[in-house]
Amino acid sequence: MIFLLLLIARSKLVPDFALTIHVLNLLVTTFYTRRIPSRAFWWGLQFASSGLMVFLGMWACQWRELKPIAFGGRGKERATGKESTKAGEEGVGLMQGSGTSSSGGAGVYEMVGLAPKDDAV
Repeated sequence: MIFLLLLIARSKLVPDFALTIHVLNLLVTTFYTRRIPSRAFWWGLQFASSGLMVFLGMWACQWRELKPIAFGGRGKERATGKESTKAGEEGVGLMQGSGTSSSGGAGVYEMVGLAPKDDAV
């Protein structure tokens, strides 16, 4: 199960990988014993193992996919002193503009380096 989490990045690939491992196990067992396994316990164990492997593997990969991504910014828990930083209060990626915005002045995305165009058509 840990190999599924380490080797597979997407949860939709887990069933293919898990069932391929069990088919390879069936082939190796068949070639080693020179016959297809006939015990119901063996088949039940294989079905239970593959079902558990698919379920837990998909759950683990989805859990990892849905974890928040850290972009290297300082979070609120790492801020020193008072937590009065604008980025911590308003969100990542928002910059305070010098003027007012139509959204109530909460924060604006700015295009840096572009001069305003005064062409009247």
